Amino acid sequence: MKTKLTLSIDRNKVMKLRRASIRKGTSISELVERMADRLDEEVAPPEGSRIQQFFGTLKLKAEAFEEDSRGGAELRKTETYERMKRKRNRA
Repeated sequence: MKTKLTLSIDRNKVMKLRRASIRKGTSISELVERMADRLDEEVAPPEGSRIQQFFGTLKLKAEAFEEDSRGGAELRKTETYERMKRKRNRA
């Protein structure tokens, strides 16, 4: 069953939605439904360091993990650092 929903959206965003719906050959309602499904399926970020949410976006050099700084300390708490250590130990 469909339910009507009233949204307040910036005019520029509405224009972007209209263009996207035309490109995709669908309605704005369908675009919003698909986005809601995708948001619902998103995996929650793992508990722990906030810096972990950026992995895959940031390209960090190995030296960044070894820095004597708060950032380096946070990086050393991550699974990525553990993988790097295991890989280094195998070599």
